[in-house]
Amino acid sequence: MRSVDDEGSVLVTGACGHVGRAVCDLLRSRGRLILPLDINPDPATDVVRCDLTSTGEVSRLFRHHSIRAVIHLAGVLPSAFQSDPLRGAEVNLGGSFAIMRQAADARVNRFVFASSMSVYGSRGTPRPLKEDDSAVPDEPYGASKRAVELIGETLSDRTALQFVALRIARVVGPGIRKTASPWRSQIFEPPRPAIHIPFSPEATLSLVHVEDVARMLVALADVASTSCVLYNTPAEVWKARQLKHVVEELRSIPVELGEAQGGPICDGNRFAREFRYRPRRLRDYFSDSLRHR
Repeated sequence: MRSVDDEGSVLVTGACGHVGRAVCDLLRSRGRLILPLDINPDPATDVVRCDLTSTGEVSRLFRHHSIRAVIHLAGVLPSAFQSDPLRGAEVNLGGSFAIMRQAADARVNRFVFASSMSVYGSRGTPRPLKEDDSAVPDEPYGASKRAVELIGETLSDRTALQFVALRIARVVGPGIRKTASPWRSQIFEPPRPAIHIPFSPEATLSLVHVEDVARMLVALADVASTSCVLYNTPAEVWKARQLKHVVEELRSIPVELGEAQGGPICDGNRFAREFRYRPRRLRDYFSDSLRHR
């Protein structure tokens, strides 16, 4: 296997998304060569426009660039997927398979897939779920993530592609531009009249900051080998009422709660042990946001 220092770029799909921007910033700060892609790039950036559902556009990328790793983040998010499930499937399944095929043919070192806790379904769980627990998605977005995982696992078993998936908990952090859940960003951003968090006071939430997600994805792209194909993100578990209290106490912003349930919670000990990784406390990120006001 080539080392992480070999010549070649890290290709990042969904580079203009919330996690994508954090991943690209981290790679640039470490002096890495990157090839950032997005279907709607900002003209002021170096992001390359690419539609992953276009076989021609994807194949040209691999013909014209030396790529050593892929971090695949691009996809249609849950609310948009529900609104247009055929387009969601075209992007999340067809687009993913297209770039996986090209990566396998190019013998890319590592393919890191941004999966989701949605693979475990949408219902709450009495205990944190581990990677060996059954993945039984009950809606199209989670099912698309699980389908890509299964194809990636099969490719890895046949040594066609060194695939690894990170099942990401609910991501929070400033700078989210497109989301049906704006509270995930608002709790870190400048004061506003109020924030609506749609969960009931006793709902249990697995939360992970976007900067920690970026560090985990880059670690998976860089490591010489992994012991497993699937990893949950280490995450903090909060009751919605606790989150409301902390945001109101530290940021002096009123928080309104709703009635929704929190969904599954995850056990990220596999990743934490193997990579000796401990995320920063969310309270520390809240403190940072106060200093930068």
